[in-house]
Amino acid sequence: MIAAARIPLAAAVSVCLSALPAPASAGGTSFDFSLPAGGFEMVEYEGGDAICWPGASPCFPEGQPDLPAMARTFVIPQGASAVEASVEVISETRIDGRYDILPVRSVPLGSDPGPFLRDPGVYMGGTAFPASNVVSVETGTRTGFRLATVQFTPFTYDPASGSVTCIMQARVTLRWEDDPAADTFSLGAAQVGNAESILEGIVSNPEDLPACRPPVRGGGTDWSSWVVIAPEALESTLEPLVTHRSASGMTAEFVSTEWIYSSYAGYDTQEQIRNYIKDAYLNHGLMYALIVGDWGPTQRMSSLDIGGGTILNETADLYYSDLDGTWDSDGDHLYGENTDGINYYSDIAVGRFSTDLPAQVATMVQKTIEYETVSPAGSWRTRALLCGAGLWPEYGYWGRFVCDSICERIPSSWVETKLYEYSSGSHPNNQVDVINEGVSYVSPQGHGFSSGIYWYYAPTSMITAGLINQMTNWGMFPVFHSIACLAGQLSVSGCSAERLMNSTTGGAVAVMFNSNNGYGAPPSMGPSEHLEVHFANQMFVLGVQRVGDMQAAAKDAFKAAGGMSMQNWVLQENNLLGDPALLFVTNQTGLGGGAPGQGLRVAAGISPNPASGPFSVYWSMPEPAGFTLSVFDVTGRLVRTITQEASASSGMTVLDGLSDGGAPMASGCYLVRLDTAAGSGSSSMVYLGR
Repeated sequence: MIAAARIPLAAAVSVCLSALPAPASAGGTSFDFSLPAGGFEMVEYEGGDAICWPGASPCFPEGQPDLPAMARTFVIPQGASAVEASVEVISETRIDGRYDILPVRSVPLGSDPGPFLRDPGVYMGGTAFPASNVVSVETGTRTGFRLATVQFTPFTYDPASGSVTCIMQARVTLRWEDDPAADTFSLGAAQVGNAESILEGIVSNPEDLPACRPPVRGGGTDWSSWVVIAPEALESTLEPLVTHRSASGMTAEFVSTEWIYSSYAGYDTQEQIRNYIKDAYLNHGLMYALIVGDWGPTQRMSSLDIGGGTILNETADLYYSDLDGTWDSDGDHLYGENTDGINYYSDIAVGRFSTDLPAQVATMVQKTIEYETVSPAGSWRTRALLCGAGLWPEYGYWGRFVCDSICERIPSSWVETKLYEYSSGSHPNNQVDVINEGVSYVSPQGHGFSSGIYWYYAPTSMITAGLINQMTNWGMFPVFHSIACLAGQLSVSGCSAERLMNSTTGGAVAVMFNSNNGYGAPPSMGPSEHLEVHFANQMFVLGVQRVGDMQAAAKDAFKAAGGMSMQNWVLQENNLLGDPALLFVTNQTGLGGGAPGQGLRVAAGISPNPASGPFSVYWSMPEPAGFTLSVFDVTGRLVRTITQEASASSGMTVLDGLSDGGAPMASGCYLVRLDTAAGSGSSSMVYLGR
């Protein structure tokens, strides 16, 4: 029930701005960039040339040369905004040969990629591209933390001569200044602490997070950190979940849509709900919001124009998660447009039970509670299923590419089942059997419609209504995440994401599918695939505990990795069905009689940190056993792996600062993960190069 002492802000949401420290003066930071010999390659593709640089991404609009880029994101002082970046070139080289660099191509999954379309202003312009190696400089806010991103490409291409130049070493400097227009506000200690722990795996200067954190609110009234928003008629159905969240240590509450509509102003019901969420976040400690509702007054439809007359007109629950601004800066009541000043960083984690039917709500409530209390022990907890369809077989592009990238992030102690299509035109088709045997994570990378996810070759059904009806995995519920088009189209009746959640014999406990078309960028990984990999980073590499935080952090990390064609589309359309506070099964600690989790019983520490040469990893585990140490860069790419047998339960391993290929580790932020049969532990570090 709603607390009697709660007094909403009737007309608008305000923020407490009193007694806040003044922002720091103008400043900046520099980092050294180095690209080792052999760090990229030129490949022939469809009659042209492409640059393959692992860990980088396309950064220019469709039609402009596909020169890959890297990005660095830094936390900066409160009240500051990034203003510019510069590149001091230390060494560069002209790549031998004449090249026809293909343009960026963004294609809905399953559509014919068609010909490459070249921007004549670039390809016929007579000058080298780009004019500056600094692609973009942006500032955003994530739960009160100010973030500045510089995106940089080391490549320059002259279409007239066909020459490609590459910067091999450089120093990149990012500058910021005080910004009177930047919001500065205080938040609750739990909100700040949770955001800080997530940002440790995203920013390149995690050591500066404590100094740059938003002020912790000293007074005011806290409501609840977790709320479920639903019509009054569903309160009794949802009450067991509210009780469960309260018993797990959270402050939890049911809030009726009727109360919100009577208490908060707004152009429509969606804006009224957002104004309540924004008030609860800014002034009363909200961190997680579960919205209950099918097609109708709780779903915000985006109107993002991607060009060519195509508008994303589907559900975008990021509207309730990214709480900066109004999502309608131009005031035309079309939300999510490029002209609406969207920040794209999450402030809270949001999930949805996409139904209005009490029986289906009851099923989701039961699944969530049982998952966190009485899920059976066994190997299913550390088993993953990866299905890779032919995305564009005629162009040599396969879903197994993104699956293999995800597999690099999964701990070595897990069991992976890979069901892949190949050029032979056949594929394994036992995915339902594998799910029924028990897995905790499913990555179905294929083509999609609202009716399901599909293989390229027959039999085409991968995750469809008929197959969902055959799932008998009750109790061993997996988490699903996919690039497939329309599989999460909430504006139709019973899309595959909803069917997985509504299943009374098994299915899923959380699903993250697209409400509209997923996008690829052959031959490069497209934005939908990048989001998949970022989610795997949060779940497996960084060990984020709750599924809603994983999804929000994955989007934040993707945004922080720099812009690319169709990125904003993908950030808006991929929604979470499920409770955002859901503890992933390997992170559970046995609350309510469940089996103990595996993720909190090992540890790894690093010294010195920062390091500039060899460094030591101090590890501990419940008992002596074999273990694997893995080093990941800021993109989640595996850099170094060492496997050892330990005769003691704690000790030290020295790493030499080299990659598996023998090249020196580049300067930057890394994560070191310790994997054992008892679980995993991790620690971040800064490497300053040699």
